[in-house]
Amino acid sequence: MIKIESSHFQKEAVIENLYRHVEYLSVKIGERHLWKEGSLERTADYIESAFTSYGYSVWRQTYPCYGKKVSNLIVEKKGEDEGTVVIGAHYDTVPGTPGADDNGSAVAGLLELARLHREAPNKKTLLFVAFANEEPPCFGFPNMGSMIYAKHLKEQRRPVEVMVSLEMIGFFRPERIQNYPLPGMSLFYPKTADFIGVVGNFRSSKYVSLFKKGIRKHSAINARALTGPEFFGGISLSDNFSFWRHGYKAIMVTDTSFFRNRNYHQETDTIDTLDFDKMAEVVKGVHYTLREF
Repeated sequence: MIKIESSHFQKEAVIENLYRHVEYLSVKIGERHLWKEGSLERTADYIESAFTSYGYSVWRQTYPCYGKKVSNLIVEKKGEDEGTVVIGAHYDTVPGTPGADDNGSAVAGLLELARLHREAPNKKTLLFVAFANEEPPCFGFPNMGSMIYAKHLKEQRRPVEVMVSLEMIGFFRPERIQNYPLPGMSLFYPKTADFIGVVGNFRSSKYVSLFKKGIRKHSAINARALTGPEFFGGISLSDNFSFWRHGYKAIMVTDTSFFRNRNYHQETDTIDTLDFDKMAEVVKGVHYTLREF
């Protein structure tokens, strides 16, 4: 029985670390894609150095893409019981954007989750993965980073209980600016853009519910769930899609992206638009949900 204690979660330190990571990714590096020379390599080096500083050994899964080499970065934290959970976030951006929310916020969250779990017991084995090439033109194709990694896990016959895709976790507003795929959804979901979404396909509904309840229980942020067919409402527009394609259950934790954030894929997706206090609450909720798993 794992005893859940919150004493090691120091929120101010988490906020500080999240800010530092997003600042490095979105300000010091900026755009992160194949066509900005050296940007993906610099980003991978930064992520690897962070993982290493927490005491992990990093596996770089390097593969060719459009005549260049790109890498997924994977670290593993062994668990006490059987079962594996993958927590992933993509580190690339579309051209023309610094990508603070998309997806610097989630990479920062991934790194903080890895740090927090380093000294905490976990029942399931945890794989923390930073993916290359989630954005177009690679999205949905075999050279998408998470497609490469999900295929590898399948070939290794590695049983994965669930994959958790972190996709934009930093944009929150108290204003009534929240939009939805269908107009009637605002009757059942908040109009204010101050919650975190947990979404998945029907096969993954158990884990959508589990993480929604876990985040609500362990943090001060409201979590709302949506389970639907894979083509509905953008729920397949992240790395969870790759795991669905390889037969795994997968969910996405997201601030709902373009349904609230007008800076999506724009040059205005900058660090000053993010709410690091709420982002830290998302990290806290996911962290303790994983520990309870």
